[in-house]
Amino acid sequence: MRVPTPLSLLAPLLLLPLLPFSLAADSARWSALASKSKDGVIKLNSETYDELLAADRDYSALVVLTALPQQFKCQPCHEFEPSFRLVSSSWRRQPAHIRDTHFFAELDFSDGQAIYQRLGLSSAPTVQFHPSATGPAKGNKLEVISYDVNRNGLAAPQLHNFIQNHLVPFALHVPFNPIPLIVTGVGLVVSTAIIYSLWPYVLPLLQSRILWGATSMILILTFTSGYMWNKIKNAPYVAADQSGKVSWIAGGYQNQLGMESQVVGGIYGLLAFSIIALTVFVPAQSSPAKQRVGVYLWLGLLIVVFSLLIKLFRMKNGGYPFSLLF
Repeated sequence: MRVPTPLSLLAPLLLLPLLPFSLAADSARWSALASKSKDGVIKLNSETYDELLAADRDYSALVVLTALPQQFKCQPCHEFEPSFRLVSSSWRRQPAHIRDTHFFAELDFSDGQAIYQRLGLSSAPTVQFHPSATGPAKGNKLEVISYDVNRNGLAAPQLHNFIQNHLVPFALHVPFNPIPLIVTGVGLVVSTAIIYSLWPYVLPLLQSRILWGATSMILILTFTSGYMWNKIKNAPYVAADQSGKVSWIAGGYQNQLGMESQVVGGIYGLLAFSIIALTVFVPAQSSPAKQRVGVYLWLGLLIVVFSLLIKLFRMKNGGYPFSLLF
């Protein structure tokens, strides 16, 4: 039997001062891996997933379990990926002593099927926050906190708000995208050049009373016939009753159909054109006989069309008591 020497008994005690450095080296390992990614996201597999979330970790981690390969056809995964990387890259802008207390990591299904089976996951993406288990950042609760993707959405601001509740506050840094500015500038320059070269032809159009009058009439008829109501309420074009009969008029004051608005707009247009004809076209005739015929014609059309409008209103609201010709 070998008798322990004093040196062999002291060896474990001599190694105790190096223990914090061995723990810190684990954090330094993940920091080095994060620094190799341009946005600070650590790619995991089944083994490194367990290593990152070791029970003695002195850091927190936000892990996204996703399925990005095309064969999985996970559209939410692809929509969430830019948001996750934007938040991670914003965190990488923090000072090193803060940055290395938390890591962003991602485990794809193709690299960690065993982890998916162990956790019983059947959908993706799944976002989990794992708090620090040891060290100064250790919290009172060590359970995993899940980010509800269905309720909070896939956008970066919502994920940023979630992670800020568990870390020190940090700003969401959105990289400057010069493309919209360049496209807008080029568009303005090209438009200005075209307008300048065609100005002798554009100016008469801008000063045309007929053009502005027609444009105003079209806009007025469009909006007074219920176009905006249809857009806001997403009204159907026509409707069918229980017997299958198609109706283009919705009964009551609070209902409306798309075809109904078009018919009302057309009637309003005929009424407006009749008034314009009586006030502009008829007086322009040099012959009194033509003027008289024009008055009878357009006034008769005005009365007939207005009678149709009232009849349409009675069809929509059966209790309306008035009528004109019909």
